Amino acid sequence: MGKKINVAILGAGNIANDMAEALNGISDEVVAYAVASRSLEKAEAFAKKWGFQKAYGSYEELAKDSDVDLIYVATPHSEHYKNTKLCLENGRNCLVEKAFCGNLPQSKELIDYAEGKNIYLAEAMWTRYQPSKDIIRNLISEGRIGTVNYVESDFSVQCSKVERVYNPALAGGALLDLGIYSLTVPVMYVGTDIKDIKVEVEKFDTGVDATTIVTFTYNNGIVAKTTCSANADPNNESNYAKIVGDKGYIKFGPINVPRIIEIFDLDDNLIESITPPILVNGYEYEVLESKKAMEEGKLEPDFMPHSETIRMMGWMDSIRNHVNIVYPFETEADINHNTETIFGKGAHFVD
Repeated sequence: MGKKINVAILGAGNIANDMAEALNGISDEVVAYAVASRSLEKAEAFAKKWGFQKAYGSYEELAKDSDVDLIYVATPHSEHYKNTKLCLENGRNCLVEKAFCGNLPQSKELIDYAEGKNIYLAEAMWTRYQPSKDIIRNLISEGRIGTVNYVESDFSVQCSKVERVYNPALAGGALLDLGIYSLTVPVMYVGTDIKDIKVEVEKFDTGVDATTIVTFTYNNGIVAKTTCSANADPNNESNYAKIVGDKGYIKFGPINVPRIIEIFDLDDNLIESITPPILVNGYEYEVLESKKAMEEGKLEPDFMPHSETIRMMGWMDSIRNHVNIVYPFETEADINHNTETIFGKGAHFVD
């Protein structure tokens, strides 16, 4: 188990409450130490609700607290770059909520800085840390569904009225908010040896994507269709994935925190249903992995290394560039990457 570490949360919004619940559930491993908000009143209310020892009315105060072992950055992803940079410049280890930053250049700058200063830095892409991933991988490797030929992942909810989703200045759009999960499914289970990338997009009036569908064709013939939408019918919202083989298929959901994994034959008969273990609510695993990595002197977690953060940010940049979605805080040059560098040799976009 090792010595407990002091964990702090920067930001006191909805997702911060989820992390606070997780921290309370693993109190034998961590201390719910401090929370910071731009409002001291809000921070104090949060600290009282969840039992944190300290409350700060500014991010700067938290960043300067040398008793903090790990800061979870829980602000909107448009703010991750400057918030995380502040923490790193003060020597704080960081676990940064997805999407890691607004674009790849910002992400590389933070990672390079952290590595140069020997500071732990990780992306809190919670799906990557959960036990469900190993269950699904084992089912595939054991041949339970035969040879995989198709992957489908869909994360679509009605959140079109949420400002951080439709506002370009907040790095808005379905892709960074929801699509990161849809894109992660094929990466986790069939790899990245991609040949063709096809993008279909529907935009808000603000210019960012309301719906994005990305279809990958792999060099081995596998096709992966990933969908994300902030314009879903509230009565027909989707959050699931299917991995299809020549003997059957695996269906699981929600894709961000799988609660049920089902195996079907090709006639849609349910063969087996598996409930993955969850200690608290799913957020705890990224904290426990970070604690373990830090104790081992690592600068990144095994489950979400810096190379994967760079890969996914590069993918999303390139997809946005292909459909002309540029945020106000960046230029087209920031997201206009060489396709083969980002996706691999021979990969290209198709119409």
